Amino acid sequence: MKRNAATGRGELPIYFGVSILLIIVGFLTGLLRAASFSAWLTPVLQKLKQTILATDHTGWIHLFWSIFIHNATSATELAIFGLAFGLFPAYMMWMNGLISGFVVARADVAGGGIPPWETIVYGLLPHGIFELSAIFWAASLGMANGLAVIRAIRLRLTMNDPSVAGADKRDRSARYRDAHPLRFALYRTARSLPIIWGMLVIAAFIESAVTPHIMSWGIPQLHHH
Repeated sequence: MKRNAATGRGELPIYFGVSILLIIVGFLTGLLRAASFSAWLTPVLQKLKQTILATDHTGWIHLFWSIFIHNATSATELAIFGLAFGLFPAYMMWMNGLISGFVVARADVAGGGIPPWETIVYGLLPHGIFELSAIFWAASLGMANGLAVIRAIRLRLTMNDPSVAGADKRDRSARYRDAHPLRFALYRTARSLPIIWGMLVIAAFIESAVTPHIMSWGIPQLHHH
């Protein structure tokens, strides 16, 4: 069981890397092919802008809760809906990258005198360290959960297969004991989600209460927009 547990933990960094790769691929797609996605993504971004403007004049506490609940819900969905063979978190990582790339491409076309790197450093980096780490972790759990479902199905089919009826009994029982992969994956998810939510609390606090001041200090042009 120890060996399997170690393997289970060891697979998460792989899926973490896959999550990063998917978001990079999505970002490059949105950046380089912005025109192809304009009709689809422009209404999405307009709706998002309206939501942001609706909370723009509220206090930071209200903004904090709005950000946290949204991000915590997204992270939970990434982990749980990943049970559908890991497809949902993989798609959402690509989709988030696509939207980010599209936004950067449109900002570059629109101009405005604010270099993209300033927006990233002052507007995204302070809270993004915690937020992105949490989201990547949740997506990694979701993809690992999807693989656990596949393993559980394969194991059940193998154990009921007459062709393995004469297999070593000890090996079969060890395989059965060690490979409740779905049970292990759900246990790992239940242990990880509170930590992920804690990281998102920190991220939401920084984004709502600290980032606006950092942006005002680092990007004085904002006062003229």
